[in-house]
Amino acid sequence: MTDIYLSVDVGGSQTKIIYQLDDQTKPSYLLLSPEIEEITKDKLNFFMERLGWIGSPSPDQQLWVEWNNRVVVLGEFAANFDALDRIKELKYENALWKVLGAVGLIVELNKVKVTAKKQINLELALLLPWNEYSDRRRFEEQLRVMLADFRVRQLSLKVNLERFLCRPEGGGLAALRIKQQGVDWLRTSQLAVLMFGHRNTTALYFDRGQLKLGDSPLLGFANMLDIVLDMTSGLDRERLSNAIFDARYAIINKVYSKDRNYSSRPDWISFDEIQALASAKDPTLREKEISNIADAINVATAQYWDKLNRWMDKILPRPLNEVIIGGGAAYHVEVELEKYFNCAWQLKKIYEYSSVYERTGQYIPKDDNLPMIPMVWGSGFITQVQETFNLDSEQTYRYSTSARLVDCFGMFDYLLGMETSQ
Repeated sequence: MTDIYLSVDVGGSQTKIIYQLDDQTKPSYLLLSPEIEEITKDKLNFFMERLGWIGSPSPDQQLWVEWNNRVVVLGEFAANFDALDRIKELKYENALWKVLGAVGLIVELNKVKVTAKKQINLELALLLPWNEYSDRRRFEEQLRVMLADFRVRQLSLKVNLERFLCRPEGGGLAALRIKQQGVDWLRTSQLAVLMFGHRNTTALYFDRGQLKLGDSPLLGFANMLDIVLDMTSGLDRERLSNAIFDARYAIINKVYSKDRNYSSRPDWISFDEIQALASAKDPTLREKEISNIADAINVATAQYWDKLNRWMDKILPRPLNEVIIGGGAAYHVEVELEKYFNCAWQLKKIYEYSSVYERTGQYIPKDDNLPMIPMVWGSGFITQVQETFNLDSEQTYRYSTSARLVDCFGMFDYLLGMETSQ
């Protein structure tokens, strides 16, 4: 009998984890920082003796895994050991340790009873970039070896991998949309999936039910951030990314006038979040610094989109019946995506005699003389993800968290669907 159903997306900005225990009626989620670093056991012991006892950090804030005399620290905890930037490393090798850490976290947080003789039975769904998808068998073989006997924090665990399901990034989005529309729809459609991640940007193309091509170059949002960092001083990726998305989501659901049925980009210089990035204390210097940051974001966005545009021109076949859009970074280039796929928001009046409108959630052609390829954000399941995990109470990040989770959620839904069908 399965004890844990687990879906993991080892993204470049966060590790997304969705799980459900056998005796639970609904899933839960965890988000971990992507950092990972291998250290010596002596180094871990020294830290714990010196600082580890201070306060009462939650398990996810002080997470490490031990296997075969190796020690790997994960998430926020890795920052204490000068973790390297591993954004250009292969995901699947680091994913081994992240899956072990996720299992240990789930066991500890949910107080799962563990004994020396008891094995935990696990069903796992994993998302990998398309360019690492061919490594899935090697990943599975090594994971089974590591799960047989390992430690997470103070827990000694033995885990039996009952089922392993691996799909390329975007596979969860595709599964949700196919479940929603049906197999007959899929067999008569040309469908593309675009995942805009922090490290990779992934494209999948389905032609009448068959996955015909995929690509996952290192064209992630981190590239855009690095351009801004090169043009400014005193910033880091995390602070900059948070400020950009704070400003973006502040206007993402704004009310539209009839002649503004398209998305707009923030006037970066006017937002408190962007202004807070400046470090100069002199008012004149500070004003110039803020202006420089805003200009750098605009320049970097243009360069980022230019690379994406040329890549999509090369990789996406025509015609397409629709394109599924996923990943938090997609919202940063929503303006460009609408133009690229010739989409404009269909509007409705807020009330009968109003002169202002709001989005209906449906697209119409931006230019009636050009073909439109409808975009479907998050396979249409972002609201369901919000409701499942009680994210509808979020404000600034309710789109961000839901958009980041939906691919992982799709894989989890698919995994449970396989269990139910049997």
